[in-house]
Amino acid sequence: MRIRTQSKFHSINPKTMSNLINDNDTLKKYVPNTLKAVAGEQSLFDKIHPQLQKSELYLTKRFLSEETKTNLITVATDDPLLHYCRMATVADTMLSTVPQLDLILTPNGFGIVSNQNVVPASKERIERLTRSLEKLRDDAFVIILLMLPNAHKWTESEQYASFAATMFPNFEIVNQLGYTEHIWQHYLEIQARLKAIEHHLESYYFSHELMTTLRTANILNRWESTHAPVQYKRIYQRIAAIEFSVLRIDEYPMPSIMDTVNIIRTAKGSIFNEWKASETAKLFENHGYKNKKQSSGYFF
Repeated sequence: MRIRTQSKFHSINPKTMSNLINDNDTLKKYVPNTLKAVAGEQSLFDKIHPQLQKSELYLTKRFLSEETKTNLITVATDDPLLHYCRMATVADTMLSTVPQLDLILTPNGFGIVSNQNVVPASKERIERLTRSLEKLRDDAFVIILLMLPNAHKWTESEQYASFAATMFPNFEIVNQLGYTEHIWQHYLEIQARLKAIEHHLESYYFSHELMTTLRTANILNRWESTHAPVQYKRIYQRIAAIEFSVLRIDEYPMPSIMDTVNIIRTAKGSIFNEWKASETAKLFENHGYKNKKQSSGYFF
């Protein structure tokens, strides 16, 4: 089944110019099998420029942020992150424009038809190409997401906040659940489920404060910023395992949840103070019946 690409992020200002891919020479580095245009014919860059703009905007809004992208283009021009951003942009563009382009199968892969005497590729080969382009784009997304925590001001962006909103900020969870195709689409679906699961877990068991600390330390891989790196990482691993179980069987494993709460509750000193000072911790205070002499129901 073919997954449709998302479109709600693709509305753009017509005056916006593509910055990641500015010319046909740069484009051809990422579409190496294009045939040379004949005299008077539009270059591939000219043909697909509007979609390049849309794909760049999508990448910026979903992953980079304007400030991070601008720094890549103007300052960090030799950063490998820029290479993978261009790769993702071109792959997403070609994925969207392949149905409108005439393609041929060359000895080195697919190319663009440049004269009327060449027979375009078959439907089956085009479908193979679109699957390949989607995988190329998604593989680039994986690498981009791993590089972004160290990118210029990315951790101050809305895009960072979006990925840091769950205990699983990268695409490993998709593979762990057994998906091997349509990785980005599956990640979006899984992320939506994770947000609901984590809202429930933090509201009734682990607290928003503690889970925010765990999510931040995990996406940045900076456990030393917590009060006790080993203990915090272990609690993260326990909660992540609980969430993974809920994703798989759609049931909350209460014994594991309560065991984890008890580890947090009984931690010594300032460890897990985020939880101990939270409203969630009050749910676990002892509100049971106490036998007092002043009570009318006092018994020996």
